[in-house]
Amino acid sequence: MISADDVPVLTDGRVTLRAHRSEDLEGIYEQCIDPETQRWTTVPVPYTRDDAAQFLAGRAVAWEGGIAWVFAVEVDGGTGLSRFGGSIGIRIVGSGIGAINFGAHPAVRGRGVMTAAVRLITTWAFDVRGLNTIVWEAIEGNVGSLRVAWRTGFTFEGPTRGRLPQRGQARDGWRGSLLATDSRLPASRWLEPVVLEDQRVRLRPLRLDDGRRYVETNNDPESLLWLGTIPFPRDAAAFQRHFDRRLVGSATGASVEWVVADLDDDRYLGTVNFFGLHSLDYLSAEVGYRTHPDTRGRGVLTTGLRLALVHAFTPSDAGGLGLERISLGAGDGNLGSHRVARSLGFTETGRDRQCYDLYDGRVVDLVRFDLLRSEFPSP
Repeated sequence: MISADDVPVLTDGRVTLRAHRSEDLEGIYEQCIDPETQRWTTVPVPYTRDDAAQFLAGRAVAWEGGIAWVFAVEVDGGTGLSRFGGSIGIRIVGSGIGAINFGAHPAVRGRGVMTAAVRLITTWAFDVRGLNTIVWEAIEGNVGSLRVAWRTGFTFEGPTRGRLPQRGQARDGWRGSLLATDSRLPASRWLEPVVLEDQRVRLRPLRLDDGRRYVETNNDPESLLWLGTIPFPRDAAAFQRHFDRRLVGSATGASVEWVVADLDDDRYLGTVNFFGLHSLDYLSAEVGYRTHPDTRGRGVLTTGLRLALVHAFTPSDAGGLGLERISLGAGDGNLGSHRVARSLGFTETGRDRQCYDLYDGRVVDLVRFDLLRSEFPSP
């Protein structure tokens, strides 16, 4: 056991982990009345200074009881002054196993403070306290926490359903783990949907205000016929879930999604996405796409897809995905999709017979195409 007076001080010179002090109360209060803190944590709402005082009082009890190791995060502001930057802790959940929790004061977010704090506490927990495994969990949609876990080497293990309690609700979440033997470096590359454009269209990340046209695209009769059995978001609630979940693919290096947007007013025109990037196929991915009904027949999708293919075939050290092959599948009879594929140089390689179910109940062949980097003309 460690007494409150013996809490170690861990520092990298800029970020310091130390015992909580009475003067941290105001910083704790400021952090916990912040809307983002309330959205993603279990702090009481409304939050009072009495709640902050109870939190402070409980830190010594946790240390002395061996329940958890909880530190205040102190940040050197570079002017000789330091400020309270949040809290971080590891709760013991089994022999050699701990669960990490962290939260940043809004004044220090986006500055790498919590990433540094996680590195300090996990190194100490493994090297000094002898832990074997540290588990990370976050409420689904907490992208800030996901990014910190990714940067510090946690391996994403998947979504959880109804596992995380928050003020009387059972929330869906994300879960990952870090082993003492792991490198502490990102376990996968983060696939960012970088902005790409030419004289006609722009590819950019999905936004919440794309929801209406995104859902209209997925409910359009043409989309429903060929893609209706794929669980794309088809109402506002499903779009919100997709928006919260989409960055898991980015964080695990599995997929990346772009909006094809109008160059003038930036409105949603369609979607292009690569998926299956962490499959066993050598430097390969599959591409999917769909277009809003008021955009079809204008060549917009072909233009947007060409931009995405240039990015996919660009070497990773030059900012691209560094792929060697892109595959594409479309239902037999989906002539529009076949035309797009052939216009971009894809080769029909075969078909999977009677395996693709359509929205109207028919089952058709899935026609396969692929495109090699060596076949794709450089821009």
